[in-house]
Amino acid sequence: MREVTKVNNEKCVHDGHRKRLLDTVNTVGLIGLSDIQALEFILFFIIPRGDVNPLAHRLLDRFKNVPTVLDASVEDLMEVKGVGETAAKKIHSLVEVFNYYTNKKLSEQPPSSLGDFLDYVEQLLRCRNEEEVYLFGVNIAGEVMQGRCFGKGGTAMVSLNMRDIALYVSTYKMPGAYIVHNHPGGSCIASKQDNLSYEQMLGLFSFSGCKLIDSLIIGIDGIYSMARQSKIRIFTRGVEYDQALFLEDMLED
Repeated sequence: MREVTKVNNEKCVHDGHRKRLLDTVNTVGLIGLSDIQALEFILFFIIPRGDVNPLAHRLLDRFKNVPTVLDASVEDLMEVKGVGETAAKKIHSLVEVFNYYTNKKLSEQPPSSLGDFLDYVEQLLRCRNEEEVYLFGVNIAGEVMQGRCFGKGGTAMVSLNMRDIALYVSTYKMPGAYIVHNHPGGSCIASKQDNLSYEQMLGLFSFSGCKLIDSLIIGIDGIYSMARQSKIRIFTRGVEYDQALFLEDMLED
């Protein structure tokens, strides 16, 4: 009887803690919480019962912060005591849930200006931890259509399938288009491979009758325009920004 009472008491304590934390999040949001509280709240959706505070501490001890926990691979997560395969897969999938939400919400309201479009692609690609390439068509009214991803791959330049892009352009008969990709953890400044790919894309689009308006690169320091050969948006003014300026000066020389 004592054991049953003890279990019931612990259950009440944990349920009460979950309710209080839920009420706090609904009142002030996640931003106002500590990393431990935020991760605990996230783990409520992964582990529906019990005290997840010790697990939150173990995850933060291993991965240092919440974004790194969510970006961790399934295999790395499973190395933490208390994280099984199913829980690891659920944690790993949370970033995709966020990406899906952001992409779908923005796609319901097509960008009506260059500034809106830059906001769109910044939110879409700025925080991704692998390189992705998107193509955005522009209709005859000058409106940017929902983008399509043409490739993903590590942190190296994704190999573009020219045939797929040519088929996509000819199928939708777009008068114009943007190509956008990211440099995960790196500067937005174009690499030699970026410049080579851009020249190839200009030829392909010219031949297809669709104008390549620009090729944009999203980095940790800003957004780079291949057409203008300069940054058109700056995110930070730290070390990465100074390095980007130095690289630009080198390229100009």
